Amino acid sequence: MSLAHVSYLYTLAAHIRGVVGFSAILGAVFILGRAFYNVFLHPLSKIPGPKLCAATDFVVAYHFLSGRYPFYIKSLHDEYGTVVRIGPRQLSFSSASSWRDIYGHSYSRKQFPKSHFYSFGTRHLINERDPQKHAEMKRKLSHGFSAKALLEQEDIVQGYVDKLIGQINVYGTRPEGDEMVKWYNFFTFDLIGDLAFGESFGSLNDAKPHFWVSLLLGNVRAIAWRSVSRWFPVFEKLGVWTVPRSAMEMRIKHSEYSRRMIIQRTTRRDLLSGQFGPDGPGMTIPELSGQASTIITAGSETTATFLSGTTYHLLKNPRVYNLLVEEIRSAYNKYDEITDNNASKLKYLSAVIDEGLRIYPPVGAGTYRESPGETVDGMYIPKGVELSTSPWSTCHSPENFHDPEEFKPERWLDPDCPDKKHASQPFSLGSRVCIGRNLALKEIRLVLSKMFWVYDMELVNKEVDLNRDSTSFVLWAKPDLWVRFMRRKGVHVPVLDSE
Repeated sequence: MSLAHVSYLYTLAAHIRGVVGFSAILGAVFILGRAFYNVFLHPLSKIPGPKLCAATDFVVAYHFLSGRYPFYIKSLHDEYGTVVRIGPRQLSFSSASSWRDIYGHSYSRKQFPKSHFYSFGTRHLINERDPQKHAEMKRKLSHGFSAKALLEQEDIVQGYVDKLIGQINVYGTRPEGDEMVKWYNFFTFDLIGDLAFGESFGSLNDAKPHFWVSLLLGNVRAIAWRSVSRWFPVFEKLGVWTVPRSAMEMRIKHSEYSRRMIIQRTTRRDLLSGQFGPDGPGMTIPELSGQASTIITAGSETTATFLSGTTYHLLKNPRVYNLLVEEIRSAYNKYDEITDNNASKLKYLSAVIDEGLRIYPPVGAGTYRESPGETVDGMYIPKGVELSTSPWSTCHSPENFHDPEEFKPERWLDPDCPDKKHASQPFSLGSRVCIGRNLALKEIRLVLSKMFWVYDMELVNKEVDLNRDSTSFVLWAKPDLWVRFMRRKGVHVPVLDSE
């Protein structure tokens, strides 16, 4: 190689280094300049919060994907107050009144639509952002969740509760007890499968998880990764490549199985019947499978989470446990008298349910909305700002509830209690209130009534700490909850005695 060639290569290398270096400097200047603007000049700059959160979305994204997001957001509210800036264009609220302002429906106020956090995938009841399309979806699905449908479903629900009670007698009465988070999942998953497809998944019978159960949280975790990428344009364009491979594979399998179940669906009246007209389904197979996937996930995991969390708190609080047991066992003379209509009249049971939903809300992270240019708590929020009310923060705030970390059902019975009870909105409110609320409450009342009527219960792994050991990726991943059951002597239970 000649000296001239060597000189040319050195000059070219120096030029490339110069261009790369200059580009790096420009990039650093842009990032620092944008961070400076976000922190000091942005319209949200006066709202309290960590400066690093104001500068970049990476902080809130990290915590969202860490599994400890609800607890992190609460720590910010504890430090900064009822409104916190958690990102350059993101706000979190913990006031009771923010629920109404953000999620409520009023003709005198602009509505807060769902944010771009939900802008991907096949449209379904949860991620449909268009209010009119969402209303039409909900109208079609509402037939399966109507009061008439719930009455028709009573025998089906009772049948699965009885299966759970029977399997507890086999597995839970052993000296070591059994792990109840899985059993609650077996129950809710089998039941919602029957109600949505006319076919159980068989987990209660087999005492084994159906493979689709394991896909649920993997699917939700993939959604969390994909949604978080919306905060970063460069990652958003990469799409599914931002999602961990294992989570994405679970999401794909979950979607494929939803599609298969829709194709094989029976003609029996079920939760999806409203989607079918005289000429067949009014939606495409992918759209129907999206609705089915949503119903299966939301209809099973959230109820199982409530049952797990409330069982934990009842067994950790003997006073509350004994009061609930006394009410349930004095209300019935025999097992067959336990119906949802009768259970719904038990005041302390209702209070326990309200308190269980407050202290361990089935969805701990706020659902994101986008400001249309409207006020929240009297504060004007510029158009396009992403915001939410944090369920975990509102429910655990001393501003809303006295002794917020204590499991006190009595707060829901005392008319003089100063707590802001509307700060707990486990089913949300407004036009997007949970369509399955009444079905979930029916399941909950029947399970708790029958379980505590038949069995005495004791927590085995007493070292477990629900808050410490839970992680949240929109839905909760719960720690194992080992419970020992002792069947009450002299109590006739047809579902057990006939075996």
